Amino acid sequence: MAFNSQQTTRARAIVLIAALVVVVAIAVAVIAGGFNPASQAAQGADTSAGTTAGQASTDGTSSDAADSDADAMETVDAQYGTAAQSLRAQHEADPTNPTTLLNLANGYFDWGVAALNHAADDDDEAHATELLNEAIGYYDSYLADNAGAKSAIVDRAICVFYTGDHASAIAALEDLVTNLDAGFAPAWANLGMFYEAEGRTEEASNAYQTAIDAAGDEDAYGVRDYAESRLAALNGAS
Repeated sequence: MAFNSQQTTRARAIVLIAALVVVVAIAVAVIAGGFNPASQAAQGADTSAGTTAGQASTDGTSSDAADSDADAMETVDAQYGTAAQSLRAQHEADPTNPTTLLNLANGYFDWGVAALNHAADDDDEAHATELLNEAIGYYDSYLADNAGAKSAIVDRAICVFYTGDHASAIAALEDLVTNLDAGFAPAWANLGMFYEAEGRTEEASNAYQTAIDAAGDEDAYGVRDYAESRLAALNGAS
């Protein structure tokens, strides 16, 4: 998600992760729960093995790095795949339970992001995209009966953004703040990140400021700190 009050124990940081994926030079780090942004992806999409693999060294360093990357992905798949299998079993046992369906969508969201952050080559990226598309499918099923679930809409948009369809991700959140809830801070914070990744600096600044205003003093979703830091960075660069 992003800032899902019902998922505070999950590592999902809306904006932060996306920043890694699009390499927009936004510093991000996955933080469990809330926002510290809701799903800050660990660090590292920019350390893909492309550079490592392309520099075969005579001392075996490149080979070791590639092996390490492969091991990391295997670990990710083993960890998240086991969890996904359990979530699928729960959903199959009770397909009418919306909570199990949402948990399944969230599980693939997290798996896809983790895979993306450890992707070492095109095959790994394709694998991550496949997982994110699985998440999107489950979110679609959930939203079919829960159309007003704002956090799920935001999470789905983030997945779409990570698959590379930035236009659709932006459109989804613009629709949310236009037609569903103009004061939903997580949507604005994610929109700010989406706009920033696309080079739409003025719109990003406006979205971050709106997120700050919408968050209020209590800032239930933990949006304020992130939006303020990005806004300050944009203002400093202008």
